[in-house]
Amino acid sequence: MKKPAGKTKTKILAANEPSPFKVINPTGSGSGLIICDHSSKRVPRALKGMAIKKSDLDRHIGWDIGTEDIGRHLSKVLDMPMVLAGYSRLVVDLNRAPDHAECMVEESDHTKIPANAGLSKKLKEQRLKEIFWPYHNQITKQVDRFVKKRQTPLLLAIHSFTPEMNNAKRPWHIAVLWNKQEKIAKKLITAIRKNNPGLLVGENEPYTLKNERFKGSTIWRHAEQRDLPYVFVEFRQDLVDTKEKAVQWAEMFIQALQPVFESLAAKPARCKK
Repeated sequence: MKKPAGKTKTKILAANEPSPFKVINPTGSGSGLIICDHSSKRVPRALKGMAIKKSDLDRHIGWDIGTEDIGRHLSKVLDMPMVLAGYSRLVVDLNRAPDHAECMVEESDHTKIPANAGLSKKLKEQRLKEIFWPYHNQITKQVDRFVKKRQTPLLLAIHSFTPEMNNAKRPWHIAVLWNKQEKIAKKLITAIRKNNPGLLVGENEPYTLKNERFKGSTIWRHAEQRDLPYVFVEFRQDLVDTKEKAVQWAEMFIQALQPVFESLAAKPARCKK
């Protein structure tokens, strides 16, 4: 699944800038891997803040608010390794296929992104080379670590959604999305509702992984193509926009995950290499 390096003279990341990914608890002994595709709003200096206002980068178009705090708490409590994105989704969306139109958007939720306007093939390939592929190769490396131990990891994809998008209200407090792993998703949804009767849980809302736009996405690439179990969860951003609130929701999520872990523990390990 690794992408060959290739040659180009254009550089996006300076030598002293952060890595395109961050690994937390890399040797964790838990039974899964946590993935946060949109946890950062950082922009490489060469892209000059994507030529948009900082206040726009701080919005949902720049990152998934609260996901790093949620992921870090999950990693600590569940003792799972976690791979965090190092740069904003506006630089390159790690949760899309590299050739998808939404991988480097020219406009997001009515905000134009000048730094992405009319990108040449060469410039797109450079972002993929420096940011996209290193991130995904690191996820592959982490999954392979489980495979070598003959373990089947549960992939936990942590995302968050804005309460309003394109003038449409999104009332759900939390959402669970799926394509192939409906049984796992339904088990999680049932547990969330049982433990928290007042919550409005989205089932493949506000969007669905069954949509063609997610062919080539992170879960498609690392879970569905390798026949791995996964959970794709979305937290509403206004509910997790502080560390304290994010930890509270992470605790609720951990409790709801227990039936999922129990059901997977009863099954023999399997994973496509």
